[in-house]
Amino acid sequence: MRAVVHGKATKSEGCARINLKKRRSQTFRLHRLPPDVLRVILSQLSFKEAARTSIVSRKWKRLWRCYPKLVLTGDMMLGSSSNAAGDHPTSNKTTFIRRANSIVRQLSSPSANHIDRWVSLSASSRARRIVLDLCPELEKFGFVSLNLLHQLPPAGTNTNRLTILKKLTLHKVSIAGDLQSLLLECDALEWLSLTFCSLQHRDLVIQHQQPLQRLRHLRVLHCRLQKLELQAPNLTEFEFANHQVPLVLGDCVNMSMASVGLLLPSDGFDYACTKLPFALPHVCDRLTLSMAIRTEAPLLMKGGSMFANLRHLILNVDIDGCPKASTGVLRLACLLELAPVLEELELHMYCANTPFYTSDLDAAATTPAARLHERLRTVYMTGFYGIRGQLELAHRILRSTVALDRLIIDPTRKVDHDFRNQAYAGMGRTMATLY
Repeated sequence: MRAVVHGKATKSEGCARINLKKRRSQTFRLHRLPPDVLRVILSQLSFKEAARTSIVSRKWKRLWRCYPKLVLTGDMMLGSSSNAAGDHPTSNKTTFIRRANSIVRQLSSPSANHIDRWVSLSASSRARRIVLDLCPELEKFGFVSLNLLHQLPPAGTNTNRLTILKKLTLHKVSIAGDLQSLLLECDALEWLSLTFCSLQHRDLVIQHQQPLQRLRHLRVLHCRLQKLELQAPNLTEFEFANHQVPLVLGDCVNMSMASVGLLLPSDGFDYACTKLPFALPHVCDRLTLSMAIRTEAPLLMKGGSMFANLRHLILNVDIDGCPKASTGVLRLACLLELAPVLEELELHMYCANTPFYTSDLDAAATTPAARLHERLRTVYMTGFYGIRGQLELAHRILRSTVALDRLIIDPTRKVDHDFRNQAYAGMGRTMATLY
């Protein structure tokens, strides 16, 4: 039996307690670290783990709000419920928005609608990179509306300005308001990507007086523009996919790579030969051009600017029309005249029609061009189906070059169309061997 006596502690017991407190105070305590150090530690955790630290102590309740990367994904906001059988997509969308708003409200004061609030938070926090991509979790809901008018600060103020933003990516966003004015706020912008976006104003124009001096990479894909014009003197990489619209990029003397996709089904050869050299005269390392052509088009090319520095040209071409006609395909040889220092040509073709061939090639195909190409060394032709135009094009290239090392003819299709691949390759190999 042990007697328990309640009362004051003895002197020795009091000293023991004091010594214990001293020893405890001398041990390492995480919460005693400076806030800056704690933020560095939290930055190594996932966002969800960092948010959970708010329950550790009162001191840590707001510490997670300084987490450097705000990433709200479907997996994090919805968890396993996003894949639950029978879940209605609208329910997932509502849950995503509600939970994301709950986090954003703790990081900023209430603002406009939910998407606007997220962008406003990014602006006020002076974010260096903003990505709005609600796919694939929410892609079935179509475009997300973004009202940029709410994001622009009043004239003459420095609040909410995106002055240090370096990278902006918008995907499947319906943009209301003045995108041009927003971009002019982004003094440090180096990367701009607009993919499958809908702009209220179909023209994207940046005035000559205020160029985007630091922009290095520009991607504008499937945005249904009617015009693209901007001044970006230091642009090095450019990607564009649209219908044939006016394209003005100023004097981009440092451009090394460009990719242009002309949407089907219209014939894009004239645009490629007369408009693109004016828009991209300085591209030097590689130009990738995707377009459709018609076999019946006449063998005509208007004079104009040139790709004076281009060394590598990649053509992805859909060929359609009467297989007996050849002039439309033979036009591709004219591109050699627009690129006098070209060293490598890749020509990836897809022919939709049955091949037609006669033993008599056109005189235009067997006669060398008026001006021989002096730099071209390698030509790689894929998707060779043996239509008349392809055969005449191969003959024209052979007779129009003086430094050619090799001409590779490959019946395998590189242009991605899942249709008759084995039969296509067999026919192309037979025709290439015979003729």
